[in-house]
Amino acid sequence: MMFLDLQGYGRRPEEPPPPPRRLSPQGEKVMLWVICVNILLLFIAPIAGGSVVMTLINVIRHLF
Repeated sequence: MMFLDLQGYGRRPEEPPPPPRRLSPQGEKVMLWVICVNILLLFIAPIAGGSVVMTLINVIRHLF
């Protein structure tokens, strides 16, 4: 016999357990709401900011 077939010899390596979840289901919902509010503010804030700036410019022009 020229070689020894060791296929299946010993213990097979076990798969590592899946990593634990970092967020609870309630935490995921809160994170989703935070992301949605930030996306909404991404579109609303420049419009509101622009109107505030224009109002301040008009007030300063009116005073001076």
